[in-house]
Amino acid sequence: MWLEVEYLPTSLFSFKDINATNTAATSLLLPTPFGVKMGLISCCIQEYSLEKGRDLFNIIKDREVSYKLPEEAVVNKTFGRINDLRNLTGRSKPAYREYVFFDGELTVALEIEGLKAEQIELLKALFVRINYFGKKGSFMQFKSFSQKEELGDGYLDLLDGDYRLDSLSKSIIQQTEDIPPEASFEEINIYNKDQSLKREDNERIFILDIEQALSGEGYQYYKIAK
Repeated sequence: MWLEVEYLPTSLFSFKDINATNTAATSLLLPTPFGVKMGLISCCIQEYSLEKGRDLFNIIKDREVSYKLPEEAVVNKTFGRINDLRNLTGRSKPAYREYVFFDGELTVALEIEGLKAEQIELLKALFVRINYFGKKGSFMQFKSFSQKEELGDGYLDLLDGDYRLDSLSKSIIQQTEDIPPEASFEEINIYNKDQSLKREDNERIFILDIEQALSGEGYQYYKIAK
């Protein structure tokens, strides 16, 4: 069973690729499972309490997240300047950034099999409160909920041991992060200086099939297959 949540992007979206550097920050075309779950946990702590956030962490950390993207996306490629504070000088330096325009809705689905009714209602209340994914300013407007036994067509395929890429189709690999299975709440707590998150067994790779791709100076256009 899945909780399906539909958002309408109201600004350009940017979520840094995990392999990108600070000066060459390419963007994914979707928020990572880690980002979605941390958004829920952050909203839970702010709205309720730290202890309720701990409980939510244990509820959602092992659950699968899936995505359905709009049919068209345009990646805007830009250069700007950022402050380099590593030497405490505050000197600016050039940096590459990508911002994504979605022509349509972004749908995020969270697996909810076995959850109690009150736990599902809590998740709904938290998804409503999420208003951005990724870089601040990547605003998302909540539109609707639905609960489904199975996900319908159009959701991204997850690359696993059984998946085989079709050599005849154009595909884009989106390498994302999830919460590692053995992670504890203390390890994801950025205010905890005694423990850090071990980024092992946390990779989730999604496949985007592309019907058409066009590029020009400063942009990349994708028509996403459904």
